[in-house]
Amino acid sequence: MDIVEVKSRRQYRAFIDFPKQLYKDCPHYVPPMDGMELKTMTEHPALAFCEARYWLAYRDGKVVGRIGAIINHKSNEMKGQKRIRFSWFDLIDDIEVARALVHVVEEWGAQEGLTEICGPSRFSNLEKQAMLIEGFDDTPSICADYNYPYYPKLLEQLGFEKEVDYVQYRMKVETFPPRFAELAEKLSQRYHVRLRTYKNKEELSTAGKEFFAVLNESYANIFNFIPLTEAEIDWAIKDFFQFADPSLASILEDEQGRLVGFAFCLPSLSEAFQKAKGKILPFGWYHVLKALRKNDKVDMYLTGVLPEYKNSGIHLIYHKQLQDTFIEKGYQYAIASQQLEDNKAVNIWQRYDSELFCRRRCYKKDIKP
Repeated sequence: MDIVEVKSRRQYRAFIDFPKQLYKDCPHYVPPMDGMELKTMTEHPALAFCEARYWLAYRDGKVVGRIGAIINHKSNEMKGQKRIRFSWFDLIDDIEVARALVHVVEEWGAQEGLTEICGPSRFSNLEKQAMLIEGFDDTPSICADYNYPYYPKLLEQLGFEKEVDYVQYRMKVETFPPRFAELAEKLSQRYHVRLRTYKNKEELSTAGKEFFAVLNESYANIFNFIPLTEAEIDWAIKDFFQFADPSLASILEDEQGRLVGFAFCLPSLSEAFQKAKGKILPFGWYHVLKALRKNDKVDMYLTGVLPEYKNSGIHLIYHKQLQDTFIEKGYQYAIASQQLEDNKAVNIWQRYDSELFCRRRCYKKDIKP
């Protein structure tokens, strides 16, 4: 077996294509768009303060695994850590392949004086992170990775331990409970907050910087999060808002017009991405547009409120608006965003007809000198 660092265009192509072969018979794998995946790996604005390297594992001339590694210097400095992250981790069910891939990341980390390896995690919390450990019979949203059940078993054989778990819930779309609707109205009056509306996608995109500024504050104490830079915000606006539907963006503002809470949702694009097979051209765009226009599932990508409104309950205001919109558009199910299992906000889903959709885990392990 050979471990080869990815440097050439052909190697990048092999790196991106490998999961398609690995999961060709899996009905739940959702391939990312090839072009965006390559840009993320090589042009992400976080590379201004991160280092990233990628490797392929070959056996008898055939790719049998891949792994990426990120040293986020800004995160390490802010959190007082000496960590290297691993991600883009895919492989056949073989402990020796897993050991070789993890070893090359640990070796680089040791060379840089780092003492821990953690992941899966990419450049920021807005990207795919954590490994699926429950929910293997469901298809994830496009913002999360799918993996086979043997992945976590291989990591645990190599000595990795749980650091945190994320959970996602699936809710049946139904009329917002009257008692919660009344409470939402009272909360709006008590805290003097109201819903802000946008006429079109361009108007919504213009408000993007304000949106992500609030996200920087509301996510400040979340695991693995560091504030997004201006360049990262511009990148995220282009990424998140390209498919935006203003009616699925619920924004709360105070009396001064300051954005204090948000919820950003999109129709599920998982099936469309599967049909596109990683290619927006020539016909991938058709499947995406079709999914945006008619769908029975909606993904709740980002939700949050400013820290000063934490535990106020004002999130009920945008939940009511969204629930009404979901019914109007004919959605049958809503998939909540990933949330840490110990986040009290997770409890809100118990008020709905909901079920645990999946559980994902971030692992950690000491790097031996």
